[in-house]
Amino acid sequence: MTDKTMSLLVKGGGVLVVVAVLWAIQLVLPDFYTTMWYLMLDGDIKGLTAYISSFGYKAIFVSVFIVAFVNAIGVPSVLFLTVNGVIFGLLPGIIISWIGEVVGIEINFRLTRTLFRNRAKKAIGRSNMLERLDSYSCVKTIMAGRAIPYAPNVVVTALGALSHISYRDHFIANAVGKFPAVAIEVWFGHDLLLVHEHWARLLVLTAVVMAVYGLLWRRRKQQTP
Repeated sequence: MTDKTMSLLVKGGGVLVVVAVLWAIQLVLPDFYTTMWYLMLDGDIKGLTAYISSFGYKAIFVSVFIVAFVNAIGVPSVLFLTVNGVIFGLLPGIIISWIGEVVGIEINFRLTRTLFRNRAKKAIGRSNMLERLDSYSCVKTIMAGRAIPYAPNVVVTALGALSHISYRDHFIANAVGKFPAVAIEVWFGHDLLLVHEHWARLLVLTAVVMAVYGLLWRRRKQQTP
């Protein structure tokens, strides 16, 4: 069996596993997808919080799955990060959200590279665009892109998928870079939703985040030739 055949079998097996999990959830909870869909469309944070909390201790796995799923299909997950902070508290909410984000982004990265990279290479193969992507898509750059709060993950994922960055390097950049971004998004969402209780902390957090990211941006600008 050739390496190419083995790679195709592994990828096909991965797709089948994902489909099987999605179908199993539909069988066990027939209204799960429709309920989540309408609550998400309405931006109903209270409704999402109540629905996810109704699963009891299983809410942890439900939350990880939801965050991973929306990231895998390229949908913003900020609502669910806020909900996680409210349901589980700040630190557990950050960790649960971070796991879901990393898993979902990795799935999206692999799907994008598998489905579109060869087509993109043919489309832009005559230009030097791929070489430019490779020069920018290193661990440091991907990590910096992931660390920006509220930035769309699909843009960084697409750039990484079209480049030659390895799966290992992308995972490292993704896992490390997403943690500060997720922490800020969960924290901001939590304190904004409960602003009457945490308005002072929210002001301090906003000032600190703006100062830190401002210094990093200024330093990067000074280092850019």
